[in-house]
Amino acid sequence: MAQLPKPTRDIARLKSDITTHGFCFVAEAYPPDLLERLKARLGEQAQAERERGHHKQSYVQDPDGINQWLLMLVNKGSVFREVLFQPLVSAVLEHVLGREHVLSEMSAHITRPGAKLLPLHTDQWWMPVPQLPGADHRRPGDITRDNGLTGALAPSKTPINPAMCVNCMCMVSDFTEKNGATRLVPGSHLTGLQPDQNVPHSVESVAAAAPAGTVVMWDGRTWHAAGANDGNDARYGYVNMYAAPQMRTLQNFTLGTKDEVLRDASPELKRLLGLKVWYSYGMTGEMADGFAKPAKDLIGEMRP
Repeated sequence: MAQLPKPTRDIARLKSDITTHGFCFVAEAYPPDLLERLKARLGEQAQAERERGHHKQSYVQDPDGINQWLLMLVNKGSVFREVLFQPLVSAVLEHVLGREHVLSEMSAHITRPGAKLLPLHTDQWWMPVPQLPGADHRRPGDITRDNGLTGALAPSKTPINPAMCVNCMCMVSDFTEKNGATRLVPGSHLTGLQPDQNVPHSVESVAAAAPAGTVVMWDGRTWHAAGANDGNDARYGYVNMYAAPQMRTLQNFTLGTKDEVLRDASPELKRLLGLKVWYSYGMTGEMADGFAKPAKDLIGEMRP
């Protein structure tokens, strides 16, 4: 336990932690005033979405509907876009994914009192496992969340896939054992496997407990789950997940980002939203274009 990751601003330690254990903690990533604005905006949005019935009631694994997910936050307040370019977070992302990466999700997860422990899962459940030539395998389009390869918690002795995504959870409020801090299974990213769906979990996990302002980052292969909230207050987590540039993103920013956001977006924000062309992938017009163009700016059917 003494060797497990702890909040730090030492970039070498952050890189070592996520490589060795599958997760790391960026200490004091955001100042108190930004956290206050984040929490206030999240609270307003969550209440309004519930009142109007727009909230995401639950995932299948949360049948009680106590938890709340707020989606596509890129459209729901400028404060959410302020946190995208934290230098230490960006450095860890480049360490795991490389210099080129895109935003895959921009959401918030509110775990309210009474929320139960959820099953373990990975964010990279869709990745086919390496196969020897000619061996039978599960086709990529047939993979589902519940038909992945499971097994014992031990480092794989055969090749496994690298990380293709990284999740970054900004702790908008303090994360504690009692209020349902995210559960993480150290070293699980090295198994090449998916966890079973047992609750209680069949393997030991640790709580990502740390003060507000910390960002916990985990490898897309790391087993994790939302903890049970046995406290009296809601736990607010702001989630930015990033992926390799060749991957389809969890949220479709190229279609769903509002025009007023894109009008003021910097080239760096447009890159994260997937609008930058990557070796011809994602283009909409000429192959030499650096960024994709909207349909209104493209030529259509023509005749001489």
